[in-house]
Formats: sequence, structure tokens, C-alpha cells
Amino acid sequence: MKGLAGFAALVGLWELLRSAHVLPPGSAPASVDIARALGNPDLPGATAGTLIAWAAGLLLAASIGIPLGVLLGLSRWVDAALTATVDFLRPIPAVALIPVAVVVIGLGAGMQALLVGFACLWPLLISTRFGVRDVDPLLTETGRVLGARGLRLAATVTVPAALPSIRTGLRTAASLGLVVAVATELATGSPGLGWFIAQQQQAGQIPAAYAGIVVAGLLGYLVHLVTS
Repeated sequence: MKGLAGFAALVGLWELLRSAHVLPPGSAPASVDIARALGNPDLPGATAGTLIAWAAGLLLAASIGIPLGVLLGLSRWVDAALTATVDFLRPIPAVALIPVAVVVIGLGAGMQALLVGFACLWPLLISTRFGVRDVDPLLTETGRVLGARGLRLAATVTVPAALPSIRTGLRTAASLGLVVAVATELATGSPGLGWFIAQQQQAGQIPAAYAGIVVAGLLGYLVHLVTS
């Protein structure tokens, strides 16, 4: 209920600013017009396109970032060998790689998923690494006493104990991946919410453009709920 109250307050503020002409009428449609535009027949397909690229990129990042994070957390030698590379690549914004990705891979869902995966990789890797490092040594020693070694120890003791940290990384990665997916669509014209918003804006269909923004926000909220 608190969330709905906040949303209602936001809608009320929007209408108040419109009525006071603080927001230009031509670029700030009425809430009811935005609500009607949510029925745009192209919106479901655009939403599906964004979700597919987001899910593919997040899955790619998880399949690499979590195992590699476990390895970095368990092995000081591997961590020392790869830390400089990770620290170099991690600050690079995924959207800055769009020109390179277009040249190397070409436009399409694969390029978009790869950029989403690049953005999602680092929160997952770093959170997993620190989660593994912070596992209580007593748990590890107990596992060894019970006969667990190597991969079995990691699978039955280390990774389960590190799950809270991994979930934190997943929550961050999932939200970030959605932002990158929409931004990539805006920049490259890949099918999805970003391109839908740009198309509607260029066509002068401002309520529909805002409807795309609303759907993107709702997706972000749902992603947060699912990963919390």
C-alpha cells in the first residue's frame, strides 16, 4: 500500500506541474493519455525484446561471473593474477563498448545480450569473490572434517555460505542489466523498449513514449522484487 501511495503521489505531482504550466503541455501529456497509450499494440513486443536480451545477458554473466568469483575467492594465486585485469575492465561502461560491439558482432540480439552480460558480470563476480572470502573458516574446517574436499567442499559448504553475498550481486546486476538493455536499444535501434520510446518520440506520439518509460520502470520494479 505504501508503494501505491507513493505512485499516486507521483501522478498527482505530475498533474499539478502540468496544471501550473511548469511542464510544457506538448511534452507532458496527461496521466490518462499515458494510461491509454499503454494499450499500444507494439508495446508487448518491445517489452519482450528487452526482456529476452536482459535475460540472456544476465544468464551469460551468471554462468561466468559466479564460477570465476568462487575461484578468485578460493585461490589467492588466481586472484592476484587476475585482479589487475578485473580492475581495468570493471569501470568501463558497457554502453561505451557499443561502437566496438557493432563492428565486431554486428547489430542484433547477440550484440545486445553481450553488452548486458558485460555490465552484469562485474557485480556478480565481485560479490561472489568477497562472499567466498568471508565464509567462516570454522564452516570450511567442519566440512573437511566430514570428508568434503575440493569441488565437493566448494559446492556443499563454501557456495551455500556465500549465497547472501551472491544474491546481493545478482540484485545489482539484474537492475543494471535492464538499464543497459534499454540504453543499447536507444543507441542502436535494436528491437525493444528503448527503440520503441525513440520511435514514438520521433513520430510525435509523446504519450506512447511515456508509456514505454512507464513499462521500463515497472520492469525495473519487478526485477527488484524478484531478486530481493
